[in-house]
Amino acid sequence: METLLQYLNFAIVSNHLTLIGIYTILALSLNLINGSLGVFSLGHNAFWGMGAYAAAAVVWMYGTPAGGACPFFASFIVAILAAAVFGLLVGLPCLRLRGDYLAIATLGFAEIFVICVRNSETWSGLASLGVFQSLGFSKIGAEGFASRGLGGAAGFSLDDGFQGGNDFALSLTGSNTGREWFYLILTWVLVAVTFVVIRNLLRSAHGRAIVSICEDETAAELLGVNLTRYKVLAFVLGAAFAGLAGALYANFRSSVSPNNFLMMEGIKVLLMVVLGGLGSQSGTLMAVALLYVSEQALGVIKIEVPFLKYHGDKFVVEPQTLKDLWQVIFSVLLILLMLLKPDGIMGRNEFSRAYFRGLWAGWRRDVLSLALTFIQWIQFLLVLLLATDPWLLLGSIILLLGLQVFKKIRREQKERLYPAGGAS
Repeated sequence: METLLQYLNFAIVSNHLTLIGIYTILALSLNLINGSLGVFSLGHNAFWGMGAYAAAAVVWMYGTPAGGACPFFASFIVAILAAAVFGLLVGLPCLRLRGDYLAIATLGFAEIFVICVRNSETWSGLASLGVFQSLGFSKIGAEGFASRGLGGAAGFSLDDGFQGGNDFALSLTGSNTGREWFYLILTWVLVAVTFVVIRNLLRSAHGRAIVSICEDETAAELLGVNLTRYKVLAFVLGAAFAGLAGALYANFRSSVSPNNFLMMEGIKVLLMVVLGGLGSQSGTLMAVALLYVSEQALGVIKIEVPFLKYHGDKFVVEPQTLKDLWQVIFSVLLILLMLLKPDGIMGRNEFSRAYFRGLWAGWRRDVLSLALTFIQWIQFLLVLLLATDPWLLLGSIILLLGLQVFKKIRREQKERLYPAGGAS
């Protein structure tokens, strides 16, 4: 408990809330592609990285050494445009593919992006041609950027003098606390903008065309929907919002590295979308908060579990912390989600009066399931906070899963008795 309490100060809380907002923008934009459009993309981390590096390049070249409002806001515009352009270049050929082929193609693009960034240590040829100065960038920033490119494996960091947008934020607010408030408010304003733009798009005629492609491509084409046009539209818009998240990430963290945009980051964002429910913006908001908090909690909880590891020529059992096993835990979570609740937390539903009325009606018909839900999560949280015995944790997880299976069986029985809507 003491370990958790030390994290409850504004600097740390605001940092986590800002990162949750960035992941929310990413998940909402990916949900537009994977959920509303119905195609399976695994390359969203590349558009995120594209936006981050484009923003970092603008701040580095145009903002060195003092920074200011102009390079800060210009970095967002350039990041959105760069991600959108690459979304268009990738989407035009790749969106003609379907299913696993599209997933492999987008995954390949993401890996190509990471490899290219890692090998971009010098662009001295462009410097000799005067390309950067002709674009109006400051001489110091242009020469530094040309000599180091995108920084290779190191990327941009404070050690290189890269401040991101922190110079502007500090000059605007006058203190570190003010800077934290600035990024916290800016992030959640951008989350709201992303949410509203995507929601309004999906409610428009263009959005209905996008959703119709998800429901049945053949029927949509027969009704006159231009498949290529609307697929590219959704893909480019999703990539643009990923670029927005990248610009926010680069300016806030003052560091950009290829390791920030590896495949596992893309898988994490995909898991957020699937957990919330494909096509549900409300579910995405819930899933991002749930998974981010879960990942951070794994780093705080000091429980070690025996785990099989390979050393040289043999397997040995060694104690591992939950933080070391987070990839295994998230993978198991995804498998259990597909088995117990394949539609995700919200399915394709959104928060509305009708949704909450149906939820309340289901709870009233099955009070036992509601009570079990409350009890099982309370006991699980208490075990996470207070227990240090891994076997007690394992027993708690088994009990939680058992109750989930029991509730699923009861829900299916209720749905047969009440076809209009069962307990949730």
